[in-house]
Amino acid sequence: MLGFPSTQPIVEIPISSPDYPAEWRALPDAPAVVYARGNVALLRMRKFTVVGARRTPAPAMKLGAKIAKELSQAVAVVTGTADGGDGAAIEGALAGSGNIICVLAGGFSALPQANINLLNEVASKGLLLSPYPHDAEIRAFSYEYRNKLLAALGEGVLVLGAAEKSGALITAKYAKIYKKPIFAFPYFPGSAAGEGCNRLLKEGAILTETAFDITEKMGIKAVEKIRRAVELTADEEKMLTALKVLADGHIAQLAETAGVPAFKAKMLLSALEVKGLATALGGNRYAPV
Repeated sequence: MLGFPSTQPIVEIPISSPDYPAEWRALPDAPAVVYARGNVALLRMRKFTVVGARRTPAPAMKLGAKIAKELSQAVAVVTGTADGGDGAAIEGALAGSGNIICVLAGGFSALPQANINLLNEVASKGLLLSPYPHDAEIRAFSYEYRNKLLAALGEGVLVLGAAEKSGALITAKYAKIYKKPIFAFPYFPGSAAGEGCNRLLKEGAILTETAFDITEKMGIKAVEKIRRAVELTADEEKMLTALKVLADGHIAQLAETAGVPAFKAKMLLSALEVKGLATALGGNRYAPV
């Protein structure tokens, strides 16, 4: 079965079972049975949903993975199965405690093959959950229903990236209906990849830059505020400031903004990458983390 370990069978959980997700039981269109593969005990943990569009920018994915890793130490991270923002949440949680729940948009036979190795790891360390029987195909309405279940399952929702029209915004829409807090990354004005996130922030979503922004609001005590314990040279400080000012920029532009020689900029940016404070975007462009 799609390369999954034989030791991870699909378990049927009827709505009458104590293992059934309590957050779904009250929904008027709750699935009568859910199908699970992996650690069902994760359903009894506190849960928080992290989603993002397939075209979530690389810096947002890197930061999203970092936040998911830190959140997974205290809660089960809930997300979908796509690449992009969902994939970042999965990778982060797996790199942390492994407390990750992925909700499918179809049956297990319809798992996205592009992510099969990653989802295979979720089945081994976390939990794959579907409201559909094994052979159910993904239909037009399946994604919205899955996104609704994602919003219902978590205590809140973080959106890593969302264009004007994005499935991640559907998850946020249902989170608002369920009166759950919505968190979003801020984007530079005019950024198409972040237009949806910026709109959420205008509508009252909580601007998020670290896991602490979430844990403080949610009353999650197991994760303390992350403080960077890295030492920077004076020139590295200048370059980091330039990155934050520009959001992302070409190496020449960053060198000019930082007031450092162009020949030195590459070395400084590489040092910031090693220290986890910058990420390369390709084409000699960099962004802060």
